[in-house]
Amino acid sequence: MSTAAGSKSPVDLADRNTPLIRNEWYVAALADEITREPLRRTILEQDIVFYRDTQGRAIALQNRCAHRSYPLSKGYLDGDNIVCPYHGMEFGTDGRCARIPSQKTVPEAMCVQAYPLVEQGSFVWIWTGAPDQVDRDKLVAQPWFTEPDWAHVAGYFPMKAGYLGLHENLLDLSHFPFVHGAALGKPEHAESRPKFEVVDGMVKSAVMHRDVVVGPAFASVAKMTAPIDRLSEQIVPTPAIHLGKAIYTDSSDPQKTSVRYIVHYPTPETRTSTHYFWGVARDVGIDDPAVEEETRAVAAKAFDEDRRVLEDIETVYEADIRPQFREKIIATDSGGIQLLRLFAKKARAEHADA
Repeated sequence: MSTAAGSKSPVDLADRNTPLIRNEWYVAALADEITREPLRRTILEQDIVFYRDTQGRAIALQNRCAHRSYPLSKGYLDGDNIVCPYHGMEFGTDGRCARIPSQKTVPEAMCVQAYPLVEQGSFVWIWTGAPDQVDRDKLVAQPWFTEPDWAHVAGYFPMKAGYLGLHENLLDLSHFPFVHGAALGKPEHAESRPKFEVVDGMVKSAVMHRDVVVGPAFASVAKMTAPIDRLSEQIVPTPAIHLGKAIYTDSSDPQKTSVRYIVHYPTPETRTSTHYFWGVARDVGIDDPAVEEETRAVAAKAFDEDRRVLEDIETVYEADIRPQFREKIIATDSGGIQLLRLFAKKARAEHADA
């Protein structure tokens, strides 16, 4: 798990030099980001253009004209086709060239890569891995973002830091009172020791925080009696998902409970930059606009605070290149260390297959 000095081992843990794990489904965009206006986005180091066809289906193509590499995202839509504005070549939703204005025939090789997409609730998922290994069974079911018994909010931050650090951050909740303040944690919560385990190739953790603060809108609707405790459970089923579940229990008799799913979707842009998508689902105040706004505001503030911390760390990594430095570990790093080991193993296996 570590070297004798208590620092991270550079041998078996994923880091900035580890190849990205491509054979997974990643969130590419919020559903409302993809429109009839071409959207350019780099996903796992691949330049991609997104748009919707005339039936409203989300489409993703390689953002590089097969003729002279002009970015298709600078073009325009003609029906279901996207038109390159350099020579007017049109590409269909399957990536094949449908028309070359300067000639009657279209060579079969004149095509761009088309990417599989799946739209679920607020999120559009993409597969950028091997085309012959597309596996829809790898999509993790998340009914709290699609079923009517839940209300949810979603958001997105571009983050100038790698996705690995975000996963580590999310597994270590001891930073709550210091980064997020009283809204998410009290100083004594940093002493709570999470339980970590690896089950079926997934890292799981759980930690109990006693007497937590809840927002006034949530408290008004949930009608829970203080003090309220929060059991925070974490699971990382794929490199693309960090699934959190918060179970609130009050002090009434019988006890009342409320559940929130706090899900983070770290999609690598590059190895040192990330598309940070997130969603929060709740089972109370489903139609209450005050609870909706409070949930969104608290989540966006906290996740942006994490983003800024991780970007500051990334700046240090880029500026201070002394090779003898090794980060030291503490007890709450256990989950992150296990996760980095699993990611390194996944990357090695995928790279070997390739």
